[in-house]
Amino acid sequence: MKPLKLLLLLSALLGLLLGGCGPEEQPAPMQQPVTFYYRTSQTDFGSEEGVIRGEVRELGRTQYSDEALFRLYLLGPQSGDLVSPFSQDTELTSVRRSGASLVLRLTRKARSPAEFDRTLSYACLAKTALALDGVRKVQIIVSTPGGAVEDQVLLTENDILLYDDESPRSSLEITLYYADEEGRFLLPEKRTVPLAEPQTMALSVMELLLTPPQNGGMRSPLPPGTAVLDLSVENGLCSVDFNSDFSGSPPDSEQGALLAVMSVVNTLCELEDVNQVQLYVEGQKINSYVYLDLSLPWVLESAAVGPVREELGEFAGILCLPGQLDNQLHQLIIRARARGGASREEALLQVLFSHSPQNGLASPLFGAPAPRSIVSQDGLCTVDLASGTLPAEDRDRRLSIRSIAATLCSLPEISRVSLLEDGSPVSDEPLSPQEAWYCSAPLEP
Repeated sequence: MKPLKLLLLLSALLGLLLGGCGPEEQPAPMQQPVTFYYRTSQTDFGSEEGVIRGEVRELGRTQYSDEALFRLYLLGPQSGDLVSPFSQDTELTSVRRSGASLVLRLTRKARSPAEFDRTLSYACLAKTALALDGVRKVQIIVSTPGGAVEDQVLLTENDILLYDDESPRSSLEITLYYADEEGRFLLPEKRTVPLAEPQTMALSVMELLLTPPQNGGMRSPLPPGTAVLDLSVENGLCSVDFNSDFSGSPPDSEQGALLAVMSVVNTLCELEDVNQVQLYVEGQKINSYVYLDLSLPWVLESAAVGPVREELGEFAGILCLPGQLDNQLHQLIIRARARGGASREEALLQVLFSHSPQNGLASPLFGAPAPRSIVSQDGLCTVDLASGTLPAEDRDRRLSIRSIAATLCSLPEISRVSLLEDGSPVSDEPLSPQEAWYCSAPLEP
């Protein structure tokens, strides 16, 4: 066996310069339980769990931020047959999310370990991050105490090899996203494509996506006759040029258009070299599609991927978010999860407050503090917000109030919402959504 061969792809990624980081996002609460991946004390290169193995941690009802979770990870494993891949001189500097990417910054005080040990430690850290909800890519940046960057690595699940099969990899398993039969969520389907340079890989993936799904219970959301005329990948941006059938017979609803666009975006963003997608028709950029704003590139939307796993406390909810270019609410059906004894109302607002501005949707509540209290009784949900939660600017304040009320009233058990700020009513009467608030007819989850 050749141990260094195990993580050949990881080693090749050392020193990779990362692209622009974008605005920093607030840490998101973690799911319970979590899985921490550590190095096995007795390395066996011939088995899948002989190099890295997961350790499940039950964290009780405590809601950990990303940063708190990884500080707990660096304390090391609880199991005696696992060891931390990081020495005690390694410290966590910061953690932030950017779309489906998690960026981890570390400081290493002592001399850098051997290349194999470094790549193995990054594989453990990346697998831990990739096990979290919504994380598809992990960026690890390691610096010296003086601030000099020592390593920069970008990893996805496909980059981490756990055992040696003594055969060169000539293909890659990728995920295609189709719509479910009800037209509510995207569903994943695994396929295999030959390894190639990024543009050829992306084109192969799109050609597969334009074929019918192989599994039952799903369908293609793309308009019939849609074909790819051209495609390019540059600096993380994939530009896809469709024929006129894509826009000539678009879906008849915003939800249908949303699934069509997200099917393409989520599928392409599974590729390591793609972070965002811009759509064209016959060489012209698409600025709007049904009610969707496509003027800027779109990124992966993991909350729109099903199925809903009710046995894990998941449920279907609807985020009602204002468009970045209009004063109306757009609706996004998402898979939410009530954790640690939280109510569905609490879980849905948690997703609303942590949803970053992306894909043509504004998020005036992004990064705001969690509500002080949420109480529901007889169809009325009373939400007490901390002072300063609602934006000061009148337009954003009005849209934020509508966003909260409409999102909560998407739950069948809620018909009215009473908003308070530090105990003082925001409006004279409880709010019930009006059709004039929406850019299209209200959906049902």
